[in-house]
Amino acid sequence: MGWLRRARKQPADPHEPPFPPAFRRLLLEAVRRAPRATYGVDCAGPARQRTASRSGTFAGHRSYGRGDEVRDVDWHAYARTRALFAKVVEEEERRTLTLLVDLSPSQDAGTPPRRLATLRFAALYGALALARLDALHLVHGDGRALTLRGAASLEALLQSLAAAPRAHAPLAMVQRPLEEGWAGRWLWISDFVPPDAVAPALALLRRHGRRCVGILPEIADDRGTDLLGVVALRDPESGARAVVRVDRDLQRAFADELAALRRAQDAVFRGAGFALQRVPVPADFAPASWAFAWAPRRSAVEFAR
Repeated sequence: MGWLRRARKQPADPHEPPFPPAFRRLLLEAVRRAPRATYGVDCAGPARQRTASRSGTFAGHRSYGRGDEVRDVDWHAYARTRALFAKVVEEEERRTLTLLVDLSPSQDAGTPPRRLATLRFAALYGALALARLDALHLVHGDGRALTLRGAASLEALLQSLAAAPRAHAPLAMVQRPLEEGWAGRWLWISDFVPPDAVAPALALLRRHGRRCVGILPEIADDRGTDLLGVVALRDPESGARAVVRVDRDLQRAFADELAALRRAQDAVFRGAGFALQRVPVPADFAPASWAFAWAPRRSAVEFAR
C-alpha cells in the first residue's frame, strides 16, 4: 500500500505539524456546528451514573465492576463462566466513542504521508465525539489510553495525537479498553498493514460484543502508480533507497499487489462482521482544501444516534 515514497515528486514534509492553524480553525468550526450532547450522564467506565430506568437492545457484555448495579448482571453468563458480566444495552452505546489510532511506521509512506491524514481524521472524529457524546476514549498504537470529556478537552486531544507513538500492537490496543469495560461505538483508524495482524484483535472485539468500524485514509498511492522510466524510491521504515526501472509489467505488478492487499483488508473486517470504510485524502494536503468534513460528520451522526 504505497510502501515506497516517490522521490521524483516533491513530497510533503514528513515533519510537517499535523494540526497547523488553518486546520485548527476548521476543526473549531466543525465543533461549533456540532449539536451538544444532551444525555447528561457520566459514562467513563463501570462507575457511571445511571438514569432512573433503563431500556434498550442488548448489545453485548462487559466486566462487572464497582458502581454497577446488581440488576445489570447477566446471571446466565455467570452460571456458565463463574465470572460476573454486566449487560450492555443500546442506550449505553450511544454515549461514548472508543477511538483507536494506529500510527505504525508504514504510515510514513505516501505523498503526503498517510500518518498526517490519520492524525487529522482522528482529530475530526475525536472532536465531534467530544462535542456530541459524553466521553471519548482515545487509544494509541501501544495500548496507552486516556479518557476525555467535553469540547474543552479539544486541546488535550490534539496534544495527545501529536505525541502519539509510532507503534502497532493491535491486541494491546483492544485489551485494556475491554478490561475497563468501555462500551459504546469503536472506530479504528489505521492503514491495517499487514491485515492478518489485526484479525485477532477484531475477533476479540466481536467475542466481547463490541461494534467496530475501520477507517482507512486512502491516499493516491493506494490506487497504483503512474510512474514510468527510471525512478528513485525510498522505504520509509528502513530508509533504504533504490533506483529501479518501472515499465508496464512492473506497473501491473504493483497494481495487482495493491488489489490483493485491498481484498485481504476487506476480508479481515468482513470475517469479523465489521465494516471497513476507505476515506479519500485530498491530493492537495493544504488544510483549507480538505473537503473532509462531510465524512466524519456523517459518521458522527451515526455513532451518536
